[in-house]
Amino acid sequence: MYKKLCTLLASCCVMTAAFASEPSDFDHDANPMLYSRHSRPFDKSIYGWADRSVQWVYAQPLDKNPFLDPTGANCAVGQEGPVWFLAPIASMMAGNFTRACTIPRDKAIFLMIGFVSDTYPCPDPNFGPKPGQSLYDFLVADSKTYMMMTSLDVTLDGRPVRDALDYHYISENVFSVKGDPSLQSTFDSCITGSWQPDLTNGYFMMFRPLSPGMHTIVRKTVGMTGMTNTFTYYLTIQ
Repeated sequence: MYKKLCTLLASCCVMTAAFASEPSDFDHDANPMLYSRHSRPFDKSIYGWADRSVQWVYAQPLDKNPFLDPTGANCAVGQEGPVWFLAPIASMMAGNFTRACTIPRDKAIFLMIGFVSDTYPCPDPNFGPKPGQSLYDFLVADSKTYMMMTSLDVTLDGRPVRDALDYHYISENVFSVKGDPSLQSTFDSCITGSWQPDLTNGYFMMFRPLSPGMHTIVRKTVGMTGMTNTFTYYLTIQ
């Protein structure tokens, strides 16, 4: 069984954050640039937006998939609604990586920091719940075997996010995902091309809409083996 571990982080840098609008619920004391961890922006929980972002990644074909795009040229593929998904950078190697993206103003920005997408079923006949175990409990337990980082730093325009590792979410329920068949060999061998059960376990942050102009998000992680990744996103808000 081959599962894609989308573990990508960085620490953020440069410029001055300026915000376009004032949401109704965010962490005033800790991270005012973010919607709070347990809020429901646009009538959906952060857990729900995390699942939706994974559905978005899986739906995009290999040649246009924003996760597999090294430059950001495909960052607008499949984007719709009030939330803009900012895909991870597909690299499991140590180093520094950059991506540029142009985003319409008044969009909340959903940073997909790093996650495990645990799709079911898989070709492995032993991959499944034990007698009496629910599919949800099985996938939660399996997803935890992939964990993933010992430290996380995220900044927006040089302003750090406090307690970044607290922005950890596990799907509240099994949801459905439909993976594009072109992703099967490179992304997730369990993709069937039809709707199938899935569970997400990972780190996500939803930034409030940013003011027009240039902004920079950087995220840095240190993995359980000591490997460090730094990912820099240069954002133009229009």
